[in-house]
Amino acid sequence: MDLPVVQPVFEAYARERGVAKRLRFHSGDFFKDSLPTCDVIIMGHILYDWNLDEKRLLLRKAYEALSPKGAIIVHEALIDDARKQNAFGLLMSLNMLIETPGGFDFTGADCRKWMKEAGFKRTQVARLAGPDGMVVGFK
Repeated sequence: MDLPVVQPVFEAYARERGVAKRLRFHSGDFFKDSLPTCDVIIMGHILYDWNLDEKRLLLRKAYEALSPKGAIIVHEALIDDARKQNAFGLLMSLNMLIETPGGFDFTGADCRKWMKEAGFKRTQVARLAGPDGMVVGFK
């Protein structure tokens, strides 16, 4: 789901990679519209753009949109829980504070807490390549 202007880019990308028949684009504004019902929602470098209330709202909306055994994957430049090792994540957080009205990067523990508040029963954090990580929440 993304703004209507993104649809042609999404569809061209999916066609080029041979997955167009397996994916659907949902046009909308995730702050104004309900998220489409599905089994898995991936928010890749989405939450860091928004303030804490908006992050929590998006996670609640994801929870409501997911099927009973659904999951959300939040993919970001996660800051390590001790806030000492992922310099890239820390610098990105500073950058977001400068460039957006309220955006900031966060730790896996922060995201897990917000997911639990939204209703997710089980969560886990996994490190990915480079500074990135993901937090998975299971309904």
